[in-house]
Amino acid sequence: MNNTARNPNNRLRTFWLLPPLLLCSLVAALAASRNDQRSERILFADSAGPMQQGAATVSASISGHGSVTYLVDARTGQSLAIQLSSSNAHSGLRITAPAAPRALHNGAGSHPQFSGVLPRDGTYRIRVFLTPDAADNDEVADFSLNIRLKNPG
Repeated sequence: MNNTARNPNNRLRTFWLLPPLLLCSLVAALAASRNDQRSERILFADSAGPMQQGAATVSASISGHGSVTYLVDARTGQSLAIQLSSSNAHSGLRITAPAAPRALHNGAGSHPQFSGVLPRDGTYRIRVFLTPDAADNDEVADFSLNIRLKNPG
């Protein structure tokens, strides 16, 4: 039989490792919940044909450094209109085009919105977040996002 398994000192060392490991796990879980990052693909119900178009309204809640990213597949020349209504005036809206080095739109305030013609084909990312000061204070925002995508013409 293995002597190290029967040695009481080995069991004692193992016992003293458990509290720090449990504490590290708890801290990691709390940090993950504070930084909740979700994404959701938007599919338009009234869309037909090869070019997706239509309107959708989504509602959700964010807190702290958490955010929600909505993914919209679109084509060059389509019009995209977005309006954010939030319970928190420190909510922000960031729209990124596919493979773009910087945001197509970045705004915050009571009712951030965007309207424009899209520059390229692909998946656009619409991120709803809290400004850094609000996020650091663990503020909460209940929001509604209205997204409209129209074909050219």
